[in-house]
Order: sequence, then C-alpha cells, then structure tokens
Amino acid sequence: MVDSSMSFADARLRAAIDAVYRHFSMTAPSAIEGCPCCVGTRNVDVLLTTPLRDITGEALWDYVSGVYYTIGSDRDFRYLLPRILEISASDPGNANNPEIVLNKLGLARWRSWAPDEQRAVTELLDAWFERALARDLSEAEDGWVGREAESVICGAALAGFPLERWLVRLTEPFAKPVLEDLKNRFPSELSPFWEQSLGGHRELATILTQGQA
Repeated sequence: MVDSSMSFADARLRAAIDAVYRHFSMTAPSAIEGCPCCVGTRNVDVLLTTPLRDITGEALWDYVSGVYYTIGSDRDFRYLLPRILEISASDPGNANNPEIVLNKLGLARWRSWAPDEQRAVTELLDAWFERALARDLSEAEDGWVGREAESVICGAALAGFPLERWLVRLTEPFAKPVLEDLKNRFPSELSPFWEQSLGGHRELATILTQGQA
C-alpha cells in the first residue's frame, strides 16, 4: 500500500514541478545583486551560468539562505524558483529546510502573483505535502516516523498558506502514525519554526488537542 502511495505521490509531484517550470519560464537575469561581501561569498555566479535544471542543491544553498535578506531580488528568485522547489521537494537531503524555502514565498509576496502562478505553486505544495507524508509513513514501517510533512506544513504557514486541507489529511486513518507522532511531540518538540507563525501553530494545536481543523 505504501509503495503504491509513493508511486502516485512521485508522479503527482513530477507533474506539479513541470507546471511550475512552465509558468515561471524566463531567461536568466544578468546579475544577482546584494551587499558586496555577501555576493562575493555566496557563489551566485554559478546560478546564472549553469542551465537551470542542472543547478545543484549545494549551489543553491547559500542563495536560498540569504535571498531577500542580504542578496537577491524578485527577478532572480522567480527565475530560480522552479529549481529551488524541485530540489526541496524531491531531494530534501540536499536542500534547505522546507520552512526556510517556503518562508521565501511569503517574502516574495506570492499572493500578488498572477493567478496561474499562484495555482501552480499551490498545486506543487499540495503534491510536496503528499510526497512528504508518504515518505514519513514509509519510515514508520521501520519504527521511525519521519517529520518532513510537519516541516512542509510549517513552511506553508510561514508563507501565509491556509493549512486546513493539509491538517485534515493528517486526521485520516492512513496518516495515523504521523498524527500520533505529532501529538507525542506536542508542544515542546515540534519544529522550532512554528514560533514564527503563531496563527499556524494554533491551527495545528487544534488538530492535535481537539482532533479537528
């Protein structure tokens, strides 16, 4: 059952990633601006000279950490966004935490984007959550419950996404191991990033303490 869920989640995620590439297709910017000391140490040149789909998670790491703080702008963030999301969702071991990645969408004011761009990102986030949940459940078969789905939900909260549909998924019978793990870790052992989204934390707490969104 888990294998089939993983296969379906993989296919859905791949389609959602391809859609984001289509909607955010553009030429590379001529430069990535920022404070001189940060631009000089974050190896941003490779991000503009490497084909987008070939950029590695390692190459993106420092950029994602610093964008909207010390380097970067809307232009380069939107150009790199498909690859950032692709690596974050499909290869999390080589990416920044989901909370860090998705918080950048809030800083980029994603709700001001064109409707089709907002839909593409939302659909990718849906697919990312389902893939993360499937991964967490596959680990539960070995006695350890993964925590990636929580990280994705927390990141979504930081970006200003409504959480209800993902929280409801956690209450379905198939997701019981993940929900029980969250309850066991609540409130002191959850992702520390929840402290930056008190509204999202309240929504999660309602699920964990009352069993409803």
